[in-house]
Amino acid sequence: MGVMSSVKHPHPSRQDSHASSGQPEILEINRLLELRRSSIHGWGVFARCDISEGARLIEYVGEKIDKEESNRRGLAQYEKAKETGEGAVYIFDLDEEWDLDGDVPENYAKYINHSCAPNSEAVNEDNRLWIFALKDIPANGEITFDYGYDIEHYLDHPCRCGAPECMGYIVSRVQWPKLRRILARTRAAQKRAAGKSTKKAAKKTKKATTKKRKTR
Repeated sequence: MGVMSSVKHPHPSRQDSHASSGQPEILEINRLLELRRSSIHGWGVFARCDISEGARLIEYVGEKIDKEESNRRGLAQYEKAKETGEGAVYIFDLDEEWDLDGDVPENYAKYINHSCAPNSEAVNEDNRLWIFALKDIPANGEITFDYGYDIEHYLDHPCRCGAPECMGYIVSRVQWPKLRRILARTRAAQKRAAGKSTKKAAKKTKKATTKKRKTR
């Protein structure tokens, strides 16, 4: 299975957007898929017809780059994202030596959004990445897959997939148990901090009331 190593997945850039003047809001990709606006985020890829489980949907194409170049591009776009909110990296791990940068105009698969309950998956077949349907997908259903992000920078990747089991962050499913523990500790710390703040406020109010009585 392919693993996406992106630092950001924002709206397409102005040059890449199909919502610019004179261009359609719906774009046919192939006989199965089309590109249109998504309620999850920005653009999304949708089924044009009923799709059967196991169907090969689309190839994730791009530029093959070595790990050093991959890291350089990732860091550069991460800095851009922090400054402008528009930086995007669409890089997949291929193997121990190579990655695939999918940020090319012909790669419509890069617009597939993440979901915590995905209906497709990315599969590496001889260093070519294909998106396959994990289940039957009805016409007009949005195509999604698990980006497989590492938990290290989970705060940078909030998730808005809307799935009942959504974790709130784009993190690989295999790391969900660890994320649950982190979130539980965070909530407990916030609750303790809120309790301390309430107690301090109550004490201040009580002192003010006592002081007011003494002045009468």
